[in-house]
Amino acid sequence: MSPRSETADAVTVIFYAVAAVVIVGIATWLRVLTTFREEGIAWSVPIDAMPVDATGDSGAISISGIAEEVVVFAPNVNAVSIAAIIASIALWAAAALLIIGSVILLAGNFLRGRFFVDANVRALVATGWTLVIAPIAIVLFDTMGRNGVLSAIGVGPGEPAHPLEFWSILPIFAIGMAVGLIAVAFRRGIRTQRENESLQKETEGLV
Repeated sequence: MSPRSETADAVTVIFYAVAAVVIVGIATWLRVLTTFREEGIAWSVPIDAMPVDATGDSGAISISGIAEEVVVFAPNVNAVSIAAIIASIALWAAAALLIIGSVILLAGNFLRGRFFVDANVRALVATGWTLVIAPIAIVLFDTMGRNGVLSAIGVGPGEPAHPLEFWSILPIFAIGMAVGLIAVAFRRGIRTQRENESLQKETEGLV
């Protein structure tokens, strides 16, 4: 791959990363607006499957189907559950921004020809741990929030996180582990590079 192609790839990554920052900000704000309503906390909860007739496109079309979820409004959710919902939203945004920031740092260093440096290792380690820890914490916070909503509307005290929710984040966990392995490879590359530089200085000293 030519240096010009590598530069173009790095610039493209930075461009998309900056666009992703904007998207994360918009998505976070929309989630806040759709969750915290005047009527209370809005949450989608499962219901027994039942046939429904509804309209769409502002009444322009009629839709028939089966409803398996419904959005409820809970005005009296306890403070702990509200804090958990806020923590889930904040953690999602923070994790996304941290990963995007790491990508920008890596792309910027690659653009300057700095590959095996400590900053890249730190960025990869931060990304790997974020991908491993953040999804689990978000699921737990979401579960606490959902249980508070269910309790507030009188459905019950709620249930612990379903195993299927944890299985759904397994691919993200695997990606985090893979990024961690890449960080190990970079760390060894730095060590080898420093050893080679030290050996070169010793050789030059002998000459």
